[in-house]
Amino acid sequence: MLKKKITIINIIIWVFLVLTVIIFNIFINQHNYEVNRINTKEKVVMLTFDDGPGLADEKILDILKSEKVKATFFQTGVNLALYNRETEIKEILNRMIKEGHALGNHSYSHQKYLFKQKLLIDELQKTNSLIKNIYQANNQVIKDADIPIRMPYLQHYQGLNYVQQKLKIPFWIRGYLGTDYEEGKTGKKTILKQYKTHLKPGIIYVAHSRDYAQFWLRDLIIWLKNQGYQFASFNKADPSYYLNYGELVN
Repeated sequence: MLKKKITIINIIIWVFLVLTVIIFNIFINQHNYEVNRINTKEKVVMLTFDDGPGLADEKILDILKSEKVKATFFQTGVNLALYNRETEIKEILNRMIKEGHALGNHSYSHQKYLFKQKLLIDELQKTNSLIKNIYQANNQVIKDADIPIRMPYLQHYQGLNYVQQKLKIPFWIRGYLGTDYEEGKTGKKTILKQYKTHLKPGIIYVAHSRDYAQFWLRDLIIWLKNQGYQFASFNKADPSYYLNYGELVN
């Protein structure tokens, strides 16, 4: 009799644990949503650049302008804070907005935030404020909900659901990350091969604001155009806006 009771109790505990895991996973999936691409069959890609703004962005912008391509720049707050102190950075950011590119949030200090949810919330809010001020300085208004957010190192962990709920973030932007940030090891040929190999409709390419981009970016854009691809961005006021092609999905 005692053994039967123990067995029943164990079954109840097991069922409870299974249900808890299922409910927890549903909750996480609903509130910790990451996206990697545009849900579309159209030939469209998104070019994104992390870790700016920096002086390297000037040459990146030159290439984008000459190729008539719009992109999204995920900026760190510590660099954005230079807007009113360094003329070159101010000119680069103003140029990004005037030429139709979008600014995104890449945290303030670009660190790993596991177990640092409060710090992350503060940093994302601070960086969003800087971005909104820069848009305002260019006679444009942007809402928090329209500023895309990408975590440094594309980090993703369960604790982010709290941050996402707290700040009402619709999704975390990810995408395909190659090794353009290790140009000394990989070089132009490998960087191009990585992006070309992973090409598919709606893909979000993750790149970085680095000087070496000037050696491979134009070649990639020309190759993509030859494949019949267009370019999307997070600029809601531009025809390149991603929702003109489809929703963002994982």
